[in-house]
Amino acid sequence: MFSQLRSHRWVLLAGLALVWSATLQSREARDAEPVTQTPLGFSQQSYAAQQQWEQRFLALPDAAHCGEYLRRLTARPHVAGTPGDRRVTEFIYNQFKRDGLNPRIVEYRVLLSYPQQVSVELVEPERVKLANPEPPVPGDKQTRLRDPLTRLPWAAYSPSADLAAPVVYVNYGNAEDYDYLEKLGVSVRGKIVLARYFHGYRGGKSLEAERRGVAGTIVYSDPAEDGAPRGPVYPQGPWGPLGHFQRGSVVFDFLVPGDPLTPGWASTPDAKRIPESAAKILPRIPMVPLSAADGAEILKRLAGPAAPKNWQGGLPFAYHLGGDAVKIHLGLRMENRVTPIWDVIGEIRGSEEPEKLVILSNHHDAWVYGAVDPSSGMACMLETARALGHLLRAGFRPRRTILLGSWDAEEYTLTGSTEWGEEHASELRRNAVVCLNVDAATSGQDFTVNLVPALLPAVGEAAQQVRDPATGRSVYDRWKERLRTENVRSYGVSGAIASPVPFGVLGGGSDFMVFLQHEGVPSVDMIFDGPYGVYHSVYDDYAWMERIGDPGFRYHAAMSRVWGLLALRFADADVLPFDYSLYAAEVAAYLLGLEKLAPADFFDQEIKPLIEKCRDWEAAARTTTEGLESWRRGTSPGERRPAPSVPSRGSSLPPEVAATNLTLMQEERALLAEEGIPGRPWFRHLIYAPLPSYEAETLPGLREALEQKDFARAHEQARRLAQAIDQATALLRESAHAAR
Repeated sequence: MFSQLRSHRWVLLAGLALVWSATLQSREARDAEPVTQTPLGFSQQSYAAQQQWEQRFLALPDAAHCGEYLRRLTARPHVAGTPGDRRVTEFIYNQFKRDGLNPRIVEYRVLLSYPQQVSVELVEPERVKLANPEPPVPGDKQTRLRDPLTRLPWAAYSPSADLAAPVVYVNYGNAEDYDYLEKLGVSVRGKIVLARYFHGYRGGKSLEAERRGVAGTIVYSDPAEDGAPRGPVYPQGPWGPLGHFQRGSVVFDFLVPGDPLTPGWASTPDAKRIPESAAKILPRIPMVPLSAADGAEILKRLAGPAAPKNWQGGLPFAYHLGGDAVKIHLGLRMENRVTPIWDVIGEIRGSEEPEKLVILSNHHDAWVYGAVDPSSGMACMLETARALGHLLRAGFRPRRTILLGSWDAEEYTLTGSTEWGEEHASELRRNAVVCLNVDAATSGQDFTVNLVPALLPAVGEAAQQVRDPATGRSVYDRWKERLRTENVRSYGVSGAIASPVPFGVLGGGSDFMVFLQHEGVPSVDMIFDGPYGVYHSVYDDYAWMERIGDPGFRYHAAMSRVWGLLALRFADADVLPFDYSLYAAEVAAYLLGLEKLAPADFFDQEIKPLIEKCRDWEAAARTTTEGLESWRRGTSPGERRPAPSVPSRGSSLPPEVAATNLTLMQEERALLAEEGIPGRPWFRHLIYAPLPSYEAETLPGLREALEQKDFARAHEQARRLAQAIDQATALLRESAHAAR
């Protein structure tokens, strides 16, 4: 069917549907089986022993324990590099030690940023003090703060400033917003711009403002996105009150994450450091976040042209674009300094393949308390560690090593995970099996997953085994009913192919980035999502979670079960439970989506052959997946004889199984380009990278070249993509041949 790509586009779409229909129907049929089925990657023989450990594990995570962990983690503010952060680090270390995880604290010295003074004042047409602290909430003692570090609205890495300039409202501050203003003749050069949060990461907003000649940026939390128009505000409901503001970092880590002074290499004691002036990811213009209450003081005074309808937010007056009449003074005194941060690494060493790593990933630093982000995830990690510790004491030993990484300074520029990943790059390339990332674990009840498509079946099977606390059905059954993957803070982009469950693909904004996009480790990011309007604010505290986000902490315990079950299966599976036929389908769909972007001749000559290669890749991957299915049935692929028996623990896997595992680990690495994406070589993955908005960009090297109409570069990127797909296909074919 793919040989007829010259015909109408609908023929290609129909062809894609036919190619994948058998896979999806097979998957749906398997999903309908009883939850006691043999999961992908295990033979019936090996799963008989595995199931006993899984059942013991699933009975252990406890909601009350999760609540107590969260209470301890959120007892005090713990910005990275502060005494509160060190206290949380030591608490995590002690819990890992109690559970037999042989923990270690790994210190890096990195450039962090802290406020010394934040002053924002409306000076014309009248004087109004802005940058006010978040008002305390009656009955919530944690919202009464005295430390200026936690009271002030500030953006990490913003340069200091002492400037006064007129204000222009720029909607979300994206490129298309500035283009619209330019068409109207509204100049932003030398002005302070007022942008609302959302529809883009604050660093992307800052970079775009810098490119337009803006003097400084104010970002504010408009109620339309996370306040009263969405529903009841805290303390009556989950959404943000008018006085809340969103702290955060303003680096350009979509160019390169990690310590700004060691871009691309680890901040070890003897590491070379570049001067701050040479750091490409540090902003050049100041930024400060404000609340909606403070933003309203500016907006209601702006004159000039009326803002278009889709620029109107949730405040009760008409928005205008401004001009020269309203002037703001910014007085920011920021301090950047090299500061120690502390990762906590725990592990359960594998008994037969100890060099192979199944990585559980989360971070522990927060802008204030971070009850949702990230402490809900950290509470789940600690409860998962406790449950695994029980198994260890009962004699459990996984085949492969389970490594728990609690990273520091994620909120700055994904720093702790990036530095550790860069330091251990060669080991990760050789031995990392998967990265199971949970940043925020829960703010509600909707299971939401962003991942590389090869992980979808394994996550689906794990979700079948865990009960949804509210309905009593499986997490998977409720997941199937969801229509979308987006959430209030998600940077994921929905997958392109039809699937029994909605899923997103990975862009930026969390600790999976170094593993997936730099080292080629298959990754997933999971959350139980729900209404959440207090992101990065003082109100994201224990009381919000206890009363609103997850009363009873039942979804914390459910995430611990899903997370731990995935870890057990990837650590113990005979054949690693990946399915790259789904991946090939996704990539083909991304390529097809370039038809509107590429000239017709380029699409015919360069992109259609790539779609053809995806068909070959899918066929090779399907053969491997059928082999995995045969293990479940106890027969060899394509035959009616028994599959090779899996040896008891302590013995080597059969050669064909070991060869398949090696191939599956190399598949994601095959999608890397060592030279990286043009313009940001730290990002090596040819399929996924973050945009400045943090949303996932698919086929980034090829897509960006086409958008810039650089067809020579687009040709080169298409060639590299062809090589990567060919390599992924060849690996699977060689493995299948060796197995025969």
